[in-house]
Amino acid sequence: MNCKKTLTAASVLWFISSGYAAHADDFNADNYLFGDIGGYRSQLHNDGIDVSLGYTFETGGNLSGGERHAYSYADQTVLGFDFDLNKLFGLDGGRFRFSLTNRGGQAQNINNKAEIGQLMQSLEVYGRGRTTRISEFFYEQKLLGGDLDLKLGRMNFGSEFGDFQCEFSYLGFCGSQPGNFNSTLYNWPISQWAGTAKYNLNPEWYVKLGVYQMNPSWLKNSQGLNFGSPHGTKGLTIPAELGWTPTLNGLPGTWKLGYWYDTAGGNDLYYNEQGQPLILDGGVARTHSNKSGAYFVVDQQITSVDGDSSRGLSVFSNITLNDRDITTVDRSFNVGIVYKGPFASRPKDQWGLAGQYLHVSDRLSDSQRLFNAAVMGGDMPVQDDEMVFASYYKFQVTPALALRPEIQYIHNPGGLSENDNAWVATLKGSVAF
Repeated sequence: MNCKKTLTAASVLWFISSGYAAHADDFNADNYLFGDIGGYRSQLHNDGIDVSLGYTFETGGNLSGGERHAYSYADQTVLGFDFDLNKLFGLDGGRFRFSLTNRGGQAQNINNKAEIGQLMQSLEVYGRGRTTRISEFFYEQKLLGGDLDLKLGRMNFGSEFGDFQCEFSYLGFCGSQPGNFNSTLYNWPISQWAGTAKYNLNPEWYVKLGVYQMNPSWLKNSQGLNFGSPHGTKGLTIPAELGWTPTLNGLPGTWKLGYWYDTAGGNDLYYNEQGQPLILDGGVARTHSNKSGAYFVVDQQITSVDGDSSRGLSVFSNITLNDRDITTVDRSFNVGIVYKGPFASRPKDQWGLAGQYLHVSDRLSDSQRLFNAAVMGGDMPVQDDEMVFASYYKFQVTPALALRPEIQYIHNPGGLSENDNAWVATLKGSVAF
């Protein structure tokens, strides 16, 4: 029996025997497909044990662009356990979190199958191997009346720093962005040994610091269920974030400014170890012992409907700056809008529209220009900028089931004007059991 079947079977047995509950902060048994299961779900929640099972699928294909028309499918199943240690053992402010993620679907994303050449994926849930992984395994302790929040265990960068909503199928508008560009920053479903500390300066402002193990061995499928630590640690990643969670005109928002530094570094895009251009002289790329980057995230609701803040227009933006000597995309910028409850008859639906600018590092494009100037007849394409636009409509079919058709337009895929612009259509669905 493969990992996915094993995970699904174990989940079903759990539900039959002991029920299911959502995260303690927003528990409502009516929001889940299996309901309250005769009161077992609510009883578990009241006792301090919350169990979650969610399934997401994404599918789609290119309508134009690329070398051929292609279709792809990817999915993700997440089984999570939350233990309120105050309810269970009287440990005030204590919590333990454990989750497993299984990713499945086809071996190639739309981009690869159709050879569109784009810089980011059209199906965000694709990637990191079709296998089961430990995505979270950490202890959390709140101190000083809840103002200080400490976490220690297995976590990922993207769940703690620069984290963002994930309604779009296109990866550039989904989740924490630094991890989408930097090989040493891991987003879900990868987890690393880490520790974080968050301190609330006041009800609206906080600061957060973290230390993450940087070990590329966690990317291997064989390490997915390793509760220890494999060989291969390269260094540490140290992020910091300043956050503001205001209520402007009675409407909620989240603003984040972050910086990260790692001691793992990476390979230079332009120079070899002798300080000569790689593209002409070859050899081994110069190694940098560290790198750093920064990000800015805003997600602010700006309107409501007749005083109902569960409906209305929000604006968002993500700016990501990466090390231009090492990272292919050295900066990106996106901006978008989300309208919750666009119709009175569909108050839980959403509509989203966004655009993204991606800039290929001048170190890489300079080396391509150098090749063309130095080699007779050189006609290597020179990478520059890529732009992507996407729009989705979320049908909240039931409180537990949502479907999101999405259309994407990719201009200059890969930052190359030689590549045909592409239209991609996707469908994303999610179920909370």
